[in-house]
Amino acid sequence: MSDGFEVDLTSLVRAAEGVSGVITDMTYHQVSDIDGSGADYGNGDLASVMSDFCDRWNIGVTNLIKDVQQVATRLTDSADTYAKAEHANVSMLNGILERHTGTDPAASSW
Repeated sequence: MSDGFEVDLTSLVRAAEGVSGVITDMTYHQVSDIDGSGADYGNGDLASVMSDFCDRWNIGVTNLIKDVQQVATRLTDSADTYAKAEHANVSMLNGILERHTGTDPAASSW
């Protein structure tokens, strides 16, 4: 028995779609949306600290989005590659099984 592996293409595609959905959510709900004025926090120093925090957090989120975009792209590329390989293998097997000329490759020679 082979120690091969199996790929669930549907799950791979769903994972790529899920990651892409997170990217979309992160794009529409930006860190700057939670930053406010000094009056919002009741204290100018607290507002300043919150502003600095949001600025740093936004840099981190921006970098995370870039990384996550790569994950989504690689998941999609992997699903496409596996689907193409599966299609090629099925086509090859169908070609062998449906061949009308020559000897039957599955026939016994004894």
